[in-house]
Amino acid sequence: MTGTGSTMTLRRRIPPVTPLGVYLTVVVLLALPLLVWILGAVLVEQATFGIHRGVVLLLLLGVIVGELVQVEVALRDAISCVLTLSTTFAVALIFVAPIGLVILAQIIPLVVDDLKRGKHWSRPVFNLAQYVLSAAAARWAYCLISDQDFLVPGAFKDTGVAAALLAAFVYLLVNMGLVLTVIALASGRPPGLRRLWADVRQQLAISGSMVAMAPVFLAVTDFSLWLSPLLLVPVVAVNEISKLALEHRDNAWRDSLTDLPNRSFFLSQLDQRLADRPDEGGAIGVMFIDLDHFKEINDTLGHEAGDALICDIGHRLRSAVPGDVTVARLGGDEFAVLTELPEAGPPPLGQALELAGRLTATLDEPVSVAGIRLEVRASIGIALAPQHARSSADLLAKADIAMYLAKGNGGGVAVYDPTKDENTTERLLLLTQLHDALAGDQLTVYYQPKCDVRTGLVVGAEALVRWQHPERGLLGAEVFIPVAETTELITQLTLVVLEQAIRQVRVWLDQGRWIGVAVNLSVRHLADVRLPEQVEALLERYRVAPGLLTLEVTENTVMTDPHRAVAVLAMLRASGVKIAIDDYGTGYSSLAYLKRLSVDELKIDRSFIIGMTHDDNNQIIVKSTVELGHNLGLRVVAEGVEDVETWRHLEVLGCEVIQGYTVQAPLSAGEFDRWIVEWDAHRRENAIGQLHDVASVQSTQALARIEPSVRALGHSSPQEKPA
Repeated sequence: MTGTGSTMTLRRRIPPVTPLGVYLTVVVLLALPLLVWILGAVLVEQATFGIHRGVVLLLLLGVIVGELVQVEVALRDAISCVLTLSTTFAVALIFVAPIGLVILAQIIPLVVDDLKRGKHWSRPVFNLAQYVLSAAAARWAYCLISDQDFLVPGAFKDTGVAAALLAAFVYLLVNMGLVLTVIALASGRPPGLRRLWADVRQQLAISGSMVAMAPVFLAVTDFSLWLSPLLLVPVVAVNEISKLALEHRDNAWRDSLTDLPNRSFFLSQLDQRLADRPDEGGAIGVMFIDLDHFKEINDTLGHEAGDALICDIGHRLRSAVPGDVTVARLGGDEFAVLTELPEAGPPPLGQALELAGRLTATLDEPVSVAGIRLEVRASIGIALAPQHARSSADLLAKADIAMYLAKGNGGGVAVYDPTKDENTTERLLLLTQLHDALAGDQLTVYYQPKCDVRTGLVVGAEALVRWQHPERGLLGAEVFIPVAETTELITQLTLVVLEQAIRQVRVWLDQGRWIGVAVNLSVRHLADVRLPEQVEALLERYRVAPGLLTLEVTENTVMTDPHRAVAVLAMLRASGVKIAIDDYGTGYSSLAYLKRLSVDELKIDRSFIIGMTHDDNNQIIVKSTVELGHNLGLRVVAEGVEDVETWRHLEVLGCEVIQGYTVQAPLSAGEFDRWIVEWDAHRRENAIGQLHDVASVQSTQALARIEPSVRALGHSSPQEKPA
């Protein structure tokens, strides 16, 4: 029994054989005899150099100092890598110094740094083997091309630059191959060809420039040692450019209010985790978190208190999860959590529920905002890949659906349940088809004219997207836009509409027509700091003045992420693009944010326009809105004008622009061109004639009827409500 127990104990101490362990062992065993031979030659062979000894000393100093100077470089997928400036000097030494001295110069600071950082002994051993094999391969290639001895270098001249460049490329390939193999084996699955090619391109672009500088450095110093300091100029430039790139990336992928990752970063990370997930075993969990009754808190205590609450919640969520779990703010009071659920351990769903329990527990403690202690609750929806979905868009959408299930149950946590998702099949099918529609040019833009209320002249048009579905025919935006807004497809779709609309403005300009166009923006696009650059690029491509483009946003869209929205709108307006508040009067805190927003136009929502001729309350709202817009120096547009009588009322109230079926329903670009010819020729005069035929006394009587109510509204105190 004792012998058996000892054997079992011994087996437990022996680590299991893995492909990664075998690979590391093979690399070290290949490098070890080569290292002994090279270092032994340093003691036996005469130390000769292929260039002036002062240059060699300069290179050795560069290797040591370069290990201390690190440059962080932004990579794809929101990750970055750290480069050391010693690479250039270490590679240069390969061509002008005994190979043993080259190895010693590099491995001493490398190994010391790894050990000082407390890394496992296997890390510096592999790094040592990696460098020995890479340096030896580069030296062998250089000697083969330039016909030199492997151990003792010959004189380096400018004629050897080409051979050194090729050898430097060999160094890069061997080094890169060894590292990428380790990464692939450590992840448990080989990377796809697409991802592998992306990794290779990144390394060639980043490390390649450092390695290629080595022969250049030698050639310059061979010509004049005094020119060598000039080679530091591009190095400093790369360092500064890298800092700016990291800053720009962090700003674009980080929420400015909470300093958490934003929606774009979250989806990028989700795409990467799904791509790296093994085909068998483990799962990816996504949690969609929405605060309960946040709107009431925000409206009651004000937006500063609401912002403070969001910051506190973000900090709590971040501190409640491990470091490898991603917590992001999607916008407004919505957060999301991304976590890997390994196969080893409890079932993935159990792990996800346990984490969700920790998140709800961290919100149980009351929050102190504006001197008031608030009880904050959240609804959390959970969806797993591959159990519920396999793509990032579907997974987040299903977590969102689960969150609404939780809200329907009074809050707490809910897991996605396909039996309770009535629109799942149809929505997913529509989402898939929408992907194909964007790729297959099935989306087209219709244009609804906007006319001057007094003259009937066309002063602009609103761009309204339509989908020419191959099976269901022409679909309106209300069918597919809500589906697109749950995913990143909405940003791609909006860019398609923007390009088509701006291109159409160019067509009208070529026809001699000065007609601007208005395009609606989604929540996601309004939070994207790249939007101003994208809009500017489209305007320049089609040679369209910025003033001919109006971007329409709703109050609720702005309120989703007001800090970023205000900044993006300010940048757009500074470029000359006009900004309009759409559906005015249906959102929240309109007056507060009108003071901060950079806007040019108010569009009164159609719900107030339709029926205003026989609804005194609607007339009061429209009249007050027109006066408010004029006092703020804004143009006022009324949408949903369905009859001539409403048109006449709006003219009397002082509204500048109308839009609706009384002028024309939305038309395709070709139909719009034919319609405007007829409109300018005779239909506009007929419409204005009908407008003047409407008895003006009706408008006068209506205004007289509502005037006392308007005066009462204007003189009521803040504590009183008008009758």
